[in-house]
Amino acid sequence: MKALQVGMLIPWVNTAMEEEIPNSVNPNIGLHWSRMRPKILPKDGHDSRYLRYMLLALPTALSCFDGLKPQVIVLGCTSANFGNFCPSIKLPKAYTNSRFITAFDSIVLQIRKLKAKNILLFAPYDKGTIDAEASMLKACGVNVVKCVPLTYKDEIRYITTEQVCDTFEKEYISQCDAVLFSCTALYTFEAINNIKIRLNVEIPLLSSNSVISDTLNDLYNDYCQIGEI
Repeated sequence: MKALQVGMLIPWVNTAMEEEIPNSVNPNIGLHWSRMRPKILPKDGHDSRYLRYMLLALPTALSCFDGLKPQVIVLGCTSANFGNFCPSIKLPKAYTNSRFITAFDSIVLQIRKLKAKNILLFAPYDKGTIDAEASMLKACGVNVVKCVPLTYKDEIRYITTEQVCDTFEKEYISQCDAVLFSCTALYTFEAINNIKIRLNVEIPLLSSNSVISDTLNDLYNDYCQIGEI
């Protein structure tokens, strides 16, 4: 049995997290997946109003972990933080002893760990959402020097590696000390690797999924040090 049990709550159409994160965390971390599916599904993949209904489905998604007693619960939706939904979320009593972290928590933790102050932000969000993320990062002491939207036709998961790389090459500016590709539904690991090799970029390139992986690894090390696992 894995030493650290983690419940991963993910949006119902998110496939990127399950493909990118497992190979990036310590093998002693057990990942258990549950999908948050809103009762009212959006007809348009660009409609962010589904977030409220998706988060209302969180208790049902959590029930998939009943009996598991995960030490950590991850809310794997970066933009869920931007509509003031998260403060109203109440975990069932069975999970009050679990450590609850969001994708945005992980972003802030890893940026602070790098001591980065100025970042370049790429995200497949509408202007209101990407501006809200920049504002929240600023409130956490992180200056977003430039916001770059990643456009898509149907769903975020269909944004290609080539599109991410090409957009980065066109929009990159040197006035940043880290780059963030936001959104857990966005495939980024291959793109980040290609950017490092093709463009010889040396500053940290982060994504929602990479920072979740790093945060889980940090938590695992912390638990080991204090003897809880």
